[in-house]
Amino acid sequence: MKLNFTILFCLGFIFSLAQRNYEHSIQEKNAFQNGQHTHAEEGVLLDADYVPEYYRLEIHADPNVSNFSGKTTMHFTTTELLNQIKINAKQNLDIESISYHSAPITNFTRSGDVLTINLPASLPQNHLDSIAISFSGNANTSSGYSVFSHNGNPIAETISESFHASAWWVCKDDLLDKVKKIDIHVTHPSSMKAASNGLLKSVTNIGGGNSVSHWQHNYPIPVYLVAIAVTNYIEYNNSVDISGTNVPIINYVYPESLSGAQSSLDQVPSYISSLSEKFGDYPYKLEKYGHAEWERGGGMEHSTMSFVANFDFGLVVHELGHQWFGNQVTCGTWSDIWLNEGFAEYSDGLMTQEIFGENAFKSWKEDYVWYITDNNWGSVWNPEPENEDRIFNYRLTYAKASMMVHLIRYIINDDALFYQSMKNYLNDPALTYGYATTPQFKSSLEASTGMNWDNYFADWIYGQGHPIFNIAVNKHSGSNNITVIINQNQSHNSVDFFETPLEIQFRGSGGQTATRRFNLTQNGQSFDVTDLSFAVTNYTVNPSFDVVCRIGSTTLGNEELDAANSTKASIYPNPANESFTIENKENIDEIKVFDVSGKVIYHSKDLNNAKVQINSQNWTTGTYMVQIQSGNRTQLMKVLVK
Repeated sequence: MKLNFTILFCLGFIFSLAQRNYEHSIQEKNAFQNGQHTHAEEGVLLDADYVPEYYRLEIHADPNVSNFSGKTTMHFTTTELLNQIKINAKQNLDIESISYHSAPITNFTRSGDVLTINLPASLPQNHLDSIAISFSGNANTSSGYSVFSHNGNPIAETISESFHASAWWVCKDDLLDKVKKIDIHVTHPSSMKAASNGLLKSVTNIGGGNSVSHWQHNYPIPVYLVAIAVTNYIEYNNSVDISGTNVPIINYVYPESLSGAQSSLDQVPSYISSLSEKFGDYPYKLEKYGHAEWERGGGMEHSTMSFVANFDFGLVVHELGHQWFGNQVTCGTWSDIWLNEGFAEYSDGLMTQEIFGENAFKSWKEDYVWYITDNNWGSVWNPEPENEDRIFNYRLTYAKASMMVHLIRYIINDDALFYQSMKNYLNDPALTYGYATTPQFKSSLEASTGMNWDNYFADWIYGQGHPIFNIAVNKHSGSNNITVIINQNQSHNSVDFFETPLEIQFRGSGGQTATRRFNLTQNGQSFDVTDLSFAVTNYTVNPSFDVVCRIGSTTLGNEELDAANSTKASIYPNPANESFTIENKENIDEIKVFDVSGKVIYHSKDLNNAKVQINSQNWTTGTYMVQIQSGNRTQLMKVLVK
């Protein structure tokens, strides 16, 4: 999912940090965080006395009215002697009827979000059976089923992560209960389309102005990834070949959005191909991938069909990355949510590197390093799995987690091994189409790399904060040799020392550069550098922003250097409307602006000015990449135009 904070916080966040390029990421979980959950709302976990095997969900979803109704048929296997079924149904759902072997059951009770159904006879262990529950409810913005409008047209849509599937359909609302298969039958106005998981098997006109769309998903799926959306969609399709299998890409787009969405959607096949090369074949290649536009804002990675508020590059790639990380292998607990969100967010970084180049990727990392280190606390692993505010904390679960994935890649220092390790993790028979906890991911990583990752996980995943480096470089008289002394403070006392590689780029008076990598295992380490061909006159610590850290002090002999080691341009206002301004410390020589397809839509050079205003009045709403050239330095930033 791509995150949006509550409306008031979101506005402040966007305008204060927009120059740090988070606009697509801040959007993701707008669905909840516009009021769907309380500060600490948790699901009601049921006994593991049965395992759901299959759901048939029938739901009447008419966006023209506020009410909805449906029927859940659940096939299950008992794990012990069983005389009652407990299943989740949040209190906003009314239970209309229950049937067992076609006979009605009236002996049931409700307590909170739990529906307890007393069976007419006890069921033995390892017994396969089924039960059907009919329900109804009313749409509202604080439940799993909502009705909104776009361009004057109504839309019904659902969202379930993390504890909210049972707010719109009766189910065992447990993260750890993936069913092997689900059939979803949506009754809706015939003038509209219904989007959902899997393959569309049929659309049947049943008269009275209504049709039934039957979607079928034949891969394991947790209930939080099940979804429907109904409105006056236009279908815009594509396809991609994955290892000889033609995978359809089915996009349900608003009519008013289609012309602006096509160029972005036309890039999706290449994104799927690229991530398949990196992580292994797209995990649902026997069905489809696609998107359904929705109104909640941000996005949600429903299996095989992500729901998105727009088709911006970062949002599209993030939700696509989830099909591997989060869907193929799902976090084993909500404490392990970083395994979903960190890898999905890093998918955006990887595609930024591949499509826009190394400078863009450096800018991507730099933005996150500064943002993450604005605060000194917080671990990537979530100690509050019941608290949705903490589950979806953007700085920790998304930004820092994505940079921790990058740190794994940086430590391995071998892309072939890094990607093979990810493939091994995703395709481990014990994990694939199932679940993984942080210790299981660690074990997989150690098996693939042959490395010990104890310190990494203790420091960077379970520990809080970040290192603050103090660097002293001493010159040797009569030669170009230097001694580098690296000391470290920690922003939080949960970690006594962050073990990490750290690079320093040394520079000479003639423009020479040389980058050296130092492996840090203890404080106060000293390193002799004896292979430089020039005298060092300056240096930059963490030049590519590979490590989440701050720089305290840097000295060269007796000279104190600029500790910031970075002067970043700013773009404001961001989001922009009719125009925006780029302001840099140095004079700007050249500016290029690219749209999501990589096309240059603005180019100006010989500016020789540190402050430049750009007219964006006639630009299409969306995200643009801004390339700023100042001397021999290139910066890439994003601007959102509304």
